[in-house]
Amino acid sequence: MKAGSLAQLGEKGLLRHLTSRWPTRGGILSTGVGDDCAVLRVAGRDLLFKTDIVVENAHFDHRTPPRLIGRKALARALSDIAAMGGTPLAAVVTLGIPVGESPRRLAAIYRGLESVARQHGVALVGGETTRAAQLFLNIALLGECRDSAPVLRSGARAGDLIYVTGRLGGTQARHHLIFTLRLAEGRWLARNRCATAMMDLSDGLGADLPRLAEASSLGFALDPEAIPRRRGATLTAAINDGEDYELLFTVPPARAAWLKKKWPFATPLHCMGIMRKGPSTALAHGFDHFKQRRGRPGVRGTVGA
Repeated sequence: MKAGSLAQLGEKGLLRHLTSRWPTRGGILSTGVGDDCAVLRVAGRDLLFKTDIVVENAHFDHRTPPRLIGRKALARALSDIAAMGGTPLAAVVTLGIPVGESPRRLAAIYRGLESVARQHGVALVGGETTRAAQLFLNIALLGECRDSAPVLRSGARAGDLIYVTGRLGGTQARHHLIFTLRLAEGRWLARNRCATAMMDLSDGLGADLPRLAEASSLGFALDPEAIPRRRGATLTAAINDGEDYELLFTVPPARAAWLKKKWPFATPLHCMGIMRKGPSTALAHGFDHFKQRRGRPGVRGTVGA
């Protein structure tokens, strides 16, 4: 593949350029590059393997409360476990530290990380530290699917209905730091075989729904009026903002009434459209770290609590 600039490639193109030779199946690997987590088949168990990073001045800034930095670092990775219908097990943490960083601030960041780990049963088992130009935390997280198969992005079928949990947009003021994880909801959808395909919304509906559709070799039709918005959020924000960390999933139409009747959570469900063969509804772009677009902030999630 001929490489262009980062701005031309974008995240999707860059990943294809870097990983096109990597295997997607074989040996212990059941699912490789292209889903929310890698799936490893080990001793009859489906293990989920995920890495995620938060970087100062990209995902938070100096105004962000330290505990919420730690919370966000682990919660982002946990959201991907939720999108597979999994249960988290253990994590290791790589910490990049600028010269002159405050040990007190770092300790407070780790208190936030430890709090979300205790809440969701994650064992923090080790990691690494290194000097860096700017502060970052990278989480490598292991999980498993205990009583269901992992829900992949590639399982949608033509005619499946498109659902999302919660509401979208208006995330940058505070939501990106304190979002509610949907682990229980993801496990329930997987266990009850409601979701044919699923992912979490981290880069915005405009970026993530096309990824799910491409993985399933389908298009989609959305009803813009049915896209749920957080209070004060415009439709454009609901499509583009990113960092919603809600579950996006598809459901066979024959299961829709059952889902509505049996859904055991206070978390609202919204049906927004349908998967189909052929072209998709045109959507705005969502978030991309490398493509520069007018009107998009250069720093993601910079507003403190």
